[in-house]
Amino acid sequence: MHRSKRLARFFEYYKHLTRCYEAEVGPGEEPALTSHEELFDIIKQLKSEPDVTREQFAIRALDNRPGRRRPPVADRERAINLAVKIMTTVNCSAQRQSSGLLEHSTSPITWRNDVTFSDFIFSIFPTTDHPSFNDEDMKFQEVIKTAIVAKRLKKRLGLRFQPTDDLRRHLQLDRKNNVIDIYHNTAFLKEQLRLTKDKPPNMSMSETLKLGALPRQLVLESLDSIQKILFPLTDQKSKALLLSLTFRSSFDPDCLRFESTTIRNSEEKDITYHYFGGHLADIYAELENPSPRGWLYEWLERKSGARYVMLATLIGVMIAVVVGMAGLAVGGYQAWVSYQQWQHPV
Repeated sequence: MHRSKRLARFFEYYKHLTRCYEAEVGPGEEPALTSHEELFDIIKQLKSEPDVTREQFAIRALDNRPGRRRPPVADRERAINLAVKIMTTVNCSAQRQSSGLLEHSTSPITWRNDVTFSDFIFSIFPTTDHPSFNDEDMKFQEVIKTAIVAKRLKKRLGLRFQPTDDLRRHLQLDRKNNVIDIYHNTAFLKEQLRLTKDKPPNMSMSETLKLGALPRQLVLESLDSIQKILFPLTDQKSKALLLSLTFRSSFDPDCLRFESTTIRNSEEKDITYHYFGGHLADIYAELENPSPRGWLYEWLERKSGARYVMLATLIGVMIAVVVGMAGLAVGGYQAWVSYQQWQHPV
């Protein structure tokens, strides 16, 4: 019961998504979903068959239900998108789905009809061997991790932190708006880790999805980047900043709750970063070389192109010529005055 209370933010996310679902059906047509139970059935089938293509899944899960008519294609695709979002917290869309049929959210990723669910998840969460986080130089890794704590980013760069419910957007730095997106549903992440705890470390994507979970390494990186890097809970100022975000920015209060033995294996105390290493490196690069901020810096940045540099150089040369000619004239006049004084001494 106490764990279900901790999932309050995720349940709010679920309620928001299901409230936004509105079936678009014509006369004599049936919607793809008429109850929460039908949505749960689609999610269960998605878990059990991660190696079928989206087109095959749509036919099996929604077109051939006993006692039900085939739903309109647009509504069928919307129901599948909803199931994917709830299972993975990733904003998904169908192939060639019109913008009018997309739920109101940001940058949906397309799950093509000829791609399996496991391949789709594999493609939207690519791994990278970033040298800053995966090389043997552990000292440099610690330098980066220590540098990019949220309180320093806020103080030196004025960065703001906003919650996102799309796991793909975790740690994305928006330089234009001076914002870092943070996937904040840590209670959901912890439940994912419980599903794969003590399981073989080399599980395939398909095996992981059949458990109803996302890749364990991905989830560990998401959780640790919040509780150990940006907001290390052992530091009181960082913890206070995170607490303020739970009040002002609707961050999941579970972010403040650190758990270890119930969700981690013994060898997972310190992890490398294969999914979000690039995002962390971008944040560190911004800290070391901040982008121009403020109207003056932006104006200077806009005027720093090659043609503006050439124009500024030409103007400088012209000013130097004018000043030189004026100086020559003044010098000539002084020489004439001196000559007159020599010719006509007083």
